[in-house]
Amino acid sequence: MKKINYFLLSALALGSAVVFSCDDEEALPPIDGYNNSNEVATENLKAHWTFDDTKVERLSNTAPSNEYGGAGAVSFADGQVGKALKLTSGAVLYPSIANIGAANSLSNFTVSMWVNVQGNKRTAKQGFTSFFAINHQDDTDIWGNITMAAETGNYLPTSDTLMLKPLLKTLLDGGATSLQDNITTVNGDVGQHFLGAKRWAHYVARWNGTTHKFEIFGDGANIGAYSDRGTTPPLVMRTPARAIFGSLTHNDVGFASAPDRSFNVLANALIDDVRVYNTALSDAEITALFNLGTAGR
Repeated sequence: MKKINYFLLSALALGSAVVFSCDDEEALPPIDGYNNSNEVATENLKAHWTFDDTKVERLSNTAPSNEYGGAGAVSFADGQVGKALKLTSGAVLYPSIANIGAANSLSNFTVSMWVNVQGNKRTAKQGFTSFFAINHQDDTDIWGNITMAAETGNYLPTSDTLMLKPLLKTLLDGGATSLQDNITTVNGDVGQHFLGAKRWAHYVARWNGTTHKFEIFGDGANIGAYSDRGTTPPLVMRTPARAIFGSLTHNDVGFASAPDRSFNVLANALIDDVRVYNTALSDAEITALFNLGTAGR
């Protein structure tokens, strides 16, 4: 907070005058050792969308190639950290971004984002919600290389539960693919239901190809029910790969060989501060991103 100092000047002919001066705003104290989220794993950050009144990816300066939906489908709104992308049955597609577009760009990865969405069960716009994906341009399947999504069709709009569901699809030797996912639910003594709907929630997916673990963090807590993915190797992406917000791989959003849209709709959601790292961040780094974002940093 700015400090205001008061200085009483000598009496003038018409009486005394008071002058105000303001010191520079004092630096905020660090959170978990960082001043802001941009200081976390800086060398491993390969893509970052701030959505502060811009849809340009910050590190590569890449603008969208297309937007989809009706009038007003893609806009901005107040976010968790500055402004946010607002999708109203909309999607935003990007050309291939070099840092996250090569086959081995994200062998291990962490995707961090803030989302604000509600369930859509029994509504006209019911279905699975894809917040962000890196999809193969020539895919004939709906699932991309990396997908950050939620099973919004499982819960009514009045529910506070949000079932997070990230997926990865890796290319195996010989040309086959392996699709892996995780969800936030209870599985014996692991996993949790995530009460993250209808508010800003921090959503992180972490893939470590060495440990074969695909983990979900909700508001800084490790809450995935099926994190152990057996012998799944490090991610090898199918290329060319393109980032998209608001949709899976469909032929109505620029992926000509992909299927028609069926069970999932264009997203109705707020999305903010999306970060893609080429490493499996530590628990402490993920906690720091949550705490810093909670403080708007």
